[in-house]
Amino acid sequence: MSTSKFSKPPMTDQEREKKAEAFINLSDIPTSSAKKDTSFAEIKKEKTKPVYLRAPESLWKEIHEIMARTGLSMNAICLELLRPEIKRKLKDLREN
Repeated sequence: MSTSKFSKPPMTDQEREKKAEAFINLSDIPTSSAKKDTSFAEIKKEKTKPVYLRAPESLWKEIHEIMARTGLSMNAICLELLRPEIKRKLKDLREN
């Protein structure tokens, strides 16, 4: 038989509880000094233009559900979904 690829033994219940507590308490958050370093970085803000879409009502409801579950704005959700696909389409068109 071949040897196992896994080198660590399975976690015990105590280890699982510790990891769950660490995750819930967000103990791995960087200190505030690390956050200050990133706040000084210059952020370039691009000009924006409104985009009006005619979309099915089911898509509208799904976006609202994502908004409710994640707390993100509708704009952020739409951009996150559309941008990679738009870039891929533009790349394909430029290649042809």
